[in-house]
Amino acid sequence: MSGVRLKTRKRNIVVPHDPQSFADAVIAVLADAQESEDLDRTLEAANKILDGAELDFSRYGDVLFEVGFVGGRVVAGGRAGSGAESGKTLDFNILAAEAETEAIVPYASDRRKLAIALARCFVLKVGVLAERVLPTLLEDRLVGRGTSLAFMTDFFGDYLSTDSVESLMETLRRARLEGRLLEFFPQQRRAWAEFDAHFEAAGLPGLVEYNRRKRYESRCVELRAFVAELVASEEGPGPARLLAAVKAKKEEYELADADVLRATFLGLADSVLSAAVGRNQAQIHFGVLKAVKTFSPALARLCATPRLEASLLQTVQVTCYEESRLLKIFKDIVKILYDADVVSESAIRFWYTKGSSPKGRNVFLTDMQPFIKWLDEAEEEEDDEDDE
Repeated sequence: MSGVRLKTRKRNIVVPHDPQSFADAVIAVLADAQESEDLDRTLEAANKILDGAELDFSRYGDVLFEVGFVGGRVVAGGRAGSGAESGKTLDFNILAAEAETEAIVPYASDRRKLAIALARCFVLKVGVLAERVLPTLLEDRLVGRGTSLAFMTDFFGDYLSTDSVESLMETLRRARLEGRLLEFFPQQRRAWAEFDAHFEAAGLPGLVEYNRRKRYESRCVELRAFVAELVASEEGPGPARLLAAVKAKKEEYELADADVLRATFLGLADSVLSAAVGRNQAQIHFGVLKAVKTFSPALARLCATPRLEASLLQTVQVTCYEESRLLKIFKDIVKILYDADVVSESAIRFWYTKGSSPKGRNVFLTDMQPFIKWLDEAEEEEDDEDDE
């Protein structure tokens, strides 16, 4: 047998099962991390240490749970035992917490928020919450008890912590709830002032500001429709009556002067365009120009400053650009407004040089060249007369 090498068979290395050593190691780490009575800071520090520790969490997951729940290994009788050598137990654990409502509620609230967050992420992926769940919160009994409002407040808060208000509104739009937010409030609190105060207190100023902006835009649209309906009515109001009605709506809706002027002009155009079925292009042009000329005294009263005059010219430009049927009568509308002293020569020149909108700018500036030339010639004639 001399010179013969014997090969030994390799065997699997068996690591002994030692849950007690694992428990003692975890307890030691948590004890070393405890710098103060602040449990959150202690757990955060321990978490950093445990991440770098060479402990087999996958093998001793149940032991880790026992340490966190009762402070050590669970022995007979369901109590926490200690290692024969270390004799260590964890002072802070779940069973050692105070059995008082005040101590438990904060953790329960956190769990509730986490549950809402997880549920939201899940249902948004599957697409079921927006269409099937949220509308059921508008049941009278849930709204009356305040349950719906409490849930939606938590839901909005969690949603907006990671997503934008626009994304939230898109979710509500799919649920057909975008314009029904006030309905989540009990009847006695169903007012926009209550809405703003509630969500401001809940720490959601972005939602409040977005809703205010949307309400404002909605009022502008309502004023536009009001003017169109009033002008198109059979009795047909005169300029004075239209002006009084518009001013009353302005006070009711709390709108800015520029937005009132814009809505009024758009309403005048809509009064003709909405009834344009069966009419040819020439009839539509004639109707719009007639409406502008008829109600120019009202527009003149609304154009109280040079800034408003420039704003009106921009509104006319954008309207003629977006409504192709009015594209060719922009200069005619401006001429009517000028003749009726709604807009001044200086306002027109300001618009022409630097105040126009980018929408269709080149087209409209080209159309206005003859009119600007006419203004220049008229100004030269006046200068000549003054010299004489």
